[in-house]
Amino acid sequence: MNDKTKTWLKKRKWDIVFVAFIGLMFIPSVRMPVMSFVQRIFAGSPSEIAADEQKTVNSMDWVLVDLEGKQHNFSEAQGKITIVNMWATWCPPCVAEMPSLQKLYDKYGDQLAFYFVSNEKPATIKRFLDSKNYTFPVYIPGSNYPKEFESNSLPTTYVLDQEGKIIMEEVGAHDWFSNSFLEKIDGMLQ
Repeated sequence: MNDKTKTWLKKRKWDIVFVAFIGLMFIPSVRMPVMSFVQRIFAGSPSEIAADEQKTVNSMDWVLVDLEGKQHNFSEAQGKITIVNMWATWCPPCVAEMPSLQKLYDKYGDQLAFYFVSNEKPATIKRFLDSKNYTFPVYIPGSNYPKEFESNSLPTTYVLDQEGKIIMEEVGAHDWFSNSFLEKIDGMLQ
């Protein structure tokens, strides 16, 4: 390579990176991992809702079906800190935050109630979970959502305290294993 070419490449390196990134978005098999990676980089820590804006889930009677077809009721979570994550396998921000949610489940799986809820077919969900080695519990709604969980965006994650009050409601990818969130959970468990 001559000096002129090297100089041109040096001046244009970010242009080349940008064009390459855009080009990757046109390849379907690469699009999801790249988009998830970028969203993971920019995922922030979840934040608490102001106390006067927190609402309580009025009806804990919500039927959920696990991937083996067994029915569960959301009321089983009463008295526990609860994480409810509405997600889908085709959603890049959902996929982006899953590693941090898996770490959270690994750390607190027996101390918190976890509900990962998707409207997809069990076979699709199982394939996704197996490909990523995720072990958290996933459910399909068997009845209408509590009205407090109605959202038009994926992912939407709710954190409920032991009294069933929604203390966090986050839309989009977040880092659920951030130090500030772990400190919040540890404080609530004491």
